[in-house]
Amino acid sequence: MQLSTKDLNYLKDELSWELLAFKKCHHYAQECQDQQVKQLIDQMGRMHQQHYQQLLNHLNTGGVMPTPAQGPTNPKPMSQ
Repeated sequence: MQLSTKDLNYLKDELSWELLAFKKCHHYAQECQDQQVKQLIDQMGRMHQQHYQQLLNHLNTGGVMPTPAQGPTNPKPMSQ
């Protein structure tokens, strides 16, 4: 599948946003004292991680390889 440079930039931005949202959710879940809120934030983080992986898998199977600057293949949460 041929994607334009503009399309690839949109996808690169989306990957970055999903990764950042995942990292923020992980960080704030660790800071949270209320277990119910912590679980909800963790759930949101997993959702963003899943979106990141789905997008990356779609790009890889479609023959479009993102550059390493777009993030690791297995996003890791921010250090605490």
